[in-house]
Amino acid sequence: MTSSSEFSKSLIALACWRAARTETYQVMLAVCMVFRNRADATGGDIYTEAIRWLEANPNEDWPDPRDPNFLNLLSRLDGVTSGLTADKTAGALYFAPKPSENKITGQITATLGQMNFIRKE
Repeated sequence: MTSSSEFSKSLIALACWRAARTETYQVMLAVCMVFRNRADATGGDIYTEAIRWLEANPNEDWPDPRDPNFLNLLSRLDGVTSGLTADKTAGALYFAPKPSENKITGQITATLGQMNFIRKE
């Protein structure tokens, strides 16, 4: 039987994978860091932020559970959700594929792979 904690983690991982499916697991983890930063900024939680993103960006893609990037994401996700992994996005609250200058205004705090991480000014 799956615990509620495992279920929450799986949906967070799905949101991170869908947001950065063509990227490495490091970029997927950075997406999770954005969810964590949003949760910290609003007093919410990472699960709720991931669900909001999934609802706003519906699609039918599913990760291959044998994919090395997805497996690495799963094995490292707890470090991000617990706050033990340092924020590689420098406090970003948004992410967008490059070029994203016209999509989200603000300061680009990090660029990982083909993804910009942005903090509104």
